[in-house]
Amino acid sequence: MKIILSLFFFISIINAMTFEEVYTIKQVQGTMKALSAYKELAKKNDPKALHELGLIYLKGDGIAENLNQAFEYFQKASDLGNLESTYVLGKIYLSQKTKYYNPKKAYNTFLDASDKNHAKSQLMIGRFLLLGEIVEKDYEKALYYFKLSSKQKEYDANCYIAYMYASGSGVFPNFGRAHVFAKDQYKKGNKLCVKVWKDYNLGKYTKDDGWKIGDYNEPAR
Repeated sequence: MKIILSLFFFISIINAMTFEEVYTIKQVQGTMKALSAYKELAKKNDPKALHELGLIYLKGDGIAENLNQAFEYFQKASDLGNLESTYVLGKIYLSQKTKYYNPKKAYNTFLDASDKNHAKSQLMIGRFLLLGEIVEKDYEKALYYFKLSSKQKEYDANCYIAYMYASGSGVFPNFGRAHVFAKDQYKKGNKLCVKVWKDYNLGKYTKDDGWKIGDYNEPAR
């Protein structure tokens, strides 16, 4: 009788937990301690719990990797509006190592999240447009998406903006402005910004002599 009551009490506690409480248990005690509680939240269509379960199965965090199970959780979370899950789905569609590989679907998935102001997805769309991957090159649109992403402090976007100004890709070359966008991330060792900085010797161009066009001539801090 005591065992049954204890089990009932344990189940009641799990059912009453919030996502934040379960997340704390995972951080302190590990994935296995939190797994059952995450699944209970998932049954209630908690998008954050669904996303976390997707990550657990994707990475094999304390359990066997299961991409199919991860994909299912990410899809449910995405349908409930979790943009991080939408972004991860896009990454899965980009992977040639999976049965889900579908570049066009990846682009459209990122575009969907980007239209909902998801910074990392905006970065991905900008990259596709800059490099002409999946879609045709469009420098103007690429710069537009990089700026959106940069304004949300997705700092890799600054490196791409620096590259566009340094190389004159779709804009008038402006080494001073390239310097401004690359400087902070160059100092922090961001590989992309380091490459742009060194390839175009941006250290010697400290002044932005270009026309101040638009409302975004230096990155958000």
